Amino acid sequence: TIHSINDKPYSLPLFDRQPAAMARVKQSGSPRRLKSAAILLAAAGLVLCRPGLSFGSAPPGAAPKAPAHGEAAKSQMRQMQMPEAPKDPLEWSVEKVSSASFMESAAFAGSLCRVLEQGEGSEGHAERLKAMLGHSDGARGFFVTYLTDPALEKIADAPEGLPDIVRNALKDCDISTVAPLAVMNVAMPTATALQHKALGDETSAANSERTARRGRKVLQLLAADAATGALTREKLQGCLKAAEAWPEEGEEVEKEWATFLRRWKYDEAQVQAIREVLKDALPA
Repeated sequence: TIHSINDKPYSLPLFDRQPAAMARVKQSGSPRRLKSAAILLAAAGLVLCRPGLSFGSAPPGAAPKAPAHGEAAKSQMRQMQMPEAPKDPLEWSVEKVSSASFMESAAFAGSLCRVLEQGEGSEGHAERLKAMLGHSDGARGFFVTYLTDPALEKIADAPEGLPDIVRNALKDCDISTVAPLAVMNVAMPTATALQHKALGDETSAANSERTARRGRKVLQLLAADAATGALTREKLQGCLKAAEAWPEEGEEVEKEWATFLRRWKYDEAQVQAIREVLKDALPA
């Protein structure tokens, strides 16, 4: 499951990931490996990939082959190793957080989010969260945990909205990176939830719905903010326009979003669900 934004494979939402599985480690001293691609990637239908890296890519000289949903994810997961996360996120300097790879960022996000969930966030934690959202690998690593971990009820599911430390970091993010992520973090799990329901997998459907629900909070905050709103609304409306035109692709439809929908081979019900959830996310 690969997405392309601006003709680059887009890593996002490893929304199928179950955070508890990522916490499993081997005690042999060897690097930690992400465990069980089926568990990690089956719940929400989103995968990760660094810009310039495509999962399931054809060998050099061979004709490209579109991977089936999940096949590319499994292929990548076999190659990935999860670095050790610091027990205390303040052990990592802001500079290290700012330059961390995707996998390092995903590991760090687990440590940081646990501290925030416990209500122990400080100025130092806020600085590191802003640093994560200031670059592509960091933002994707953060969302992998924040949108999917069922244990993060206080900082991700509170009815009063996002906590200030998360809200402020999002408003100060690299919006050119985060805006398209925020749109797909809503569209993809929304569509995947329907697929799980059709297969009778209510547990995975609920996981995808939680990811979409949390993603919608992030998207709505960014779309309504004075600093981040213009570009976020542009990306949101671009994806919505592509969904409304689907399965046609007229000149008014942006290539990145037409490619996004076509690559995933969403059916009519899934595209309709994407239309509805994106319309709901638009500021009044």
